[in-house]
Amino acid sequence: MKRDLEPALRAAAGLHWALLAAVYARLAAKAYLRFPLDWDFLAYHLPGALATWGLTSYVPEPRLVGVLDGFPPLPRVVAGALVVLTGRFSAASAINVLAFALLLVGLRFVYGRAFSLRWFLTALLGVPLFVFHFSSGYVDLMTGCWLTLAFAALAGLEHRSQRPLGHALLFVAALALAMLTKLQSWPVAGLLGAAGLWRFFWLARAGRLSRERALALGAALVMVLAAWPARNLVVHGNPLFPVRFPVLHALFPNSLMEPDSSTANLPGWLQDEPAPLRFAASVAEWNRLYPGERFVWTLDQAARANPYTSPHHRLGGWFPWTLAWLAFGSALAIRARLVPASALAAFAGAVALIAFLPQNNELRYWMFVPLVLAHWTALGVDRARPFARGALKAALFCGAAFVLAVTRPFGIDARPPHDFAPTRARAFWAEQAARPSASPVRICDVNPQGIFYSGPTFREYPVIACFSWEE
Repeated sequence: MKRDLEPALRAAAGLHWALLAAVYARLAAKAYLRFPLDWDFLAYHLPGALATWGLTSYVPEPRLVGVLDGFPPLPRVVAGALVVLTGRFSAASAINVLAFALLLVGLRFVYGRAFSLRWFLTALLGVPLFVFHFSSGYVDLMTGCWLTLAFAALAGLEHRSQRPLGHALLFVAALALAMLTKLQSWPVAGLLGAAGLWRFFWLARAGRLSRERALALGAALVMVLAAWPARNLVVHGNPLFPVRFPVLHALFPNSLMEPDSSTANLPGWLQDEPAPLRFAASVAEWNRLYPGERFVWTLDQAARANPYTSPHHRLGGWFPWTLAWLAFGSALAIRARLVPASALAAFAGAVALIAFLPQNNELRYWMFVPLVLAHWTALGVDRARPFARGALKAALFCGAAFVLAVTRPFGIDARPPHDFAPTRARAFWAEQAARPSASPVRICDVNPQGIFYSGPTFREYPVIACFSWEE
């Protein structure tokens, strides 16, 4: 009977692969061709990337200049390089495509053919924030890819690993990339680093790594974890700059922003609740039960109407349906002993840590959670019993189809950036062309569209952004 179904199953698998190829190719093309107009991208991701490579005459507000100097530099370097290599400003938003491609290569290196790429790709299409961020200029998915790669490499540091040295090098590299990508990755990277040091010790004790290599790897790991915080400590007197140090404020007084959630990034009904409840509410999306503004998935989960009165502001984005089935698939992998205890303990510790961190309701910061669960599911899905396997695959496919139908992420507006310039910016261009200023012009209260004032290619007219209340 099973042999009779094989041609139909192969045909279904081929059709499935064709659909996945079409979806991901379209999203990748969107990342390359569409110039994003999202707030963070225009306000500091793009200005920082262009300034890194000397491609703009625009200087953001003083506070954002400090933010850019304190935040890790890797996304700016990579996004600017993509602009230089392609000649397209829109290519700066392809950083997540590049990071995801490297994650796939790393997962193949760690797991080989034991890893079901088809169901990994399918599962992630059922996570709305993954779909949005895949073609955005934000750096949250990039961060999640590096942390997920570190979790996978940690699984390769077990006694039975065939390539402990290769997995150890990959682990150190993944954490280095995470530390240099986004500040919110640092707590999780630190926890993973402690787990990695423990595994290096045990591998050396078991004779799987020489003591010299284990010590060298441990030293390299400590260096990559400490490099950018140490740089901030030397340059700014605060390892977390621009964020206020959570303890011992007198020792590290220099900061530009508070780490705690506020009315700007949290709905009113959650403001007085403990951090773990905020996290649980966002993951479960039980804000859907509150009347008022219609809940929609977006890039940053910001309220569309009034963020101060919305019951949904900065909540949700993982889709509880998909997350529940990913947890089920991960449980199947754990039951089949495909997930080492060290990786499972590190993941549980990371989620517990997130539950107490500031702004934990903004799930885009913690994209590694669905990514890790999805890659564990991809390990266990084909080893489950027939009924569980069939139910899991059907649920993941339905979740992906539902999210794609609701979010409709395939539209591509390939117009050049200057087509999106506001009327005031165009008038400024005309004024500067007629009467050029000998010094940079200060423009106030135009964030995040201030970069458009620097000209059609962001380098014609020197401008410095500001806020009128700071003048």
